[in-house]
Amino acid sequence: MLPADMVWRPSTGIGYEHVKVREENNQILIDSIVIGSQNTNDIFRVKYDIVLDKSWVTRAVAIRYLGEDQVLRLSSDGNGIWKDEQGQVIPELSGCVDIDLSCTSFTNTLPINRLSYEPLQQQEIQVVYISAADLSYKQVEQNYTLLESGKESSVFRYQSGNFTENITVDSNGIVVLYPNLFYREMGPDAR
Repeated sequence: MLPADMVWRPSTGIGYEHVKVREENNQILIDSIVIGSQNTNDIFRVKYDIVLDKSWVTRAVAIRYLGEDQVLRLSSDGNGIWKDEQGQVIPELSGCVDIDLSCTSFTNTLPINRLSYEPLQQQEIQVVYISAADLSYKQVEQNYTLLESGKESSVFRYQSGNFTENITVDSNGIVVLYPNLFYREMGPDAR
């Protein structure tokens, strides 16, 4: 699977995301640029980098708006302890292993690859939800359930709060289709 180059588009509106995934020094490195519009006059350019260990456990994330000074950097010990850029523990994120970045469907790939699934068995997790709009973060509960497992693709039910959607992933567990939000246009098994 690795290295991989992929492109997603939003289902509505304008935008693109280009993600590069590669392995280096026993880590999985994700490098992405997202260009989109929150409304007709507000175009944004977001750059994010994620460092994972070989088990798809998030160890670090950095996100910033291109052309602006504000950067959010968080690191994790891989066991639910998160720190800010100054090395201070962030107690409100205690227990989170994965991240969910609001401007991308790619981060749904992280728990899908990290966890083991049995058909129709729900996996409840706590994640660090990061808003790309203002770089704020909070802990949220998410649930993933394997609905269909195939040789070339699988379907997971994703739930968070009152939101539910069925996400299709390729044979590598990488999001191909997030209905009504994103679809993968380029890359292995693009739809």
